[in-house]
This record gives sequence, structure tokens and C-alpha cells, in this order.
Amino acid sequence: MKDARSPITANYAPELDQSPELNPELASYYQSLIGILRWVVEMGQIDICVEVSMLSSHVALLREGHIQQGFHIFAFLKLLRM
Repeated sequence: MKDARSPITANYAPELDQSPELNPELASYYQSLIGILRWVVEMGQIDICVEVSMLSSHVALLREGHIQQGFHIFAFLKLLRM
């Protein structure tokens, strides 16, 4: 994910994600990532607000694509810091 030039992959729709469901351990990890990203938004990184909200609204049925997009947001934030 070195080429994370936007907060989320182009044309990604979390509500349409059909990738495999996350196991309970990864689901808990995903929820922690979303918590961190929400905190980052609260600290002023508002350019990821919509994407974080999109991903956080899908915590009932988490899929691998959702966690990959969470990682993509972190890669985007890292690219901003360079």
C-alpha cells in the first residue's frame, strides 16, 4: 500500500464488500483501528472523516476488505507525513 494517494481505494464501497468475514480476533483488531482513526480525526485530520465514518458504520459484519481499507487509510496518513 505504498501508493495510497487517497484515503480509500478508488470506487471502494464498504456496503458492497463481498470478501470473507473476519474472525473474532481480527474483528476486535479492526475495531481498535477504527477507534484510533476516529481519534486522529478528532485531533484535526478531517480529510479522512468521511472514509473513517464509512468504515465504522460496518462493524456488525466485518470483512477482510474493510480491514484492508483501514490499513489503506493508515498508509495514506503515513504518505502525508513524508
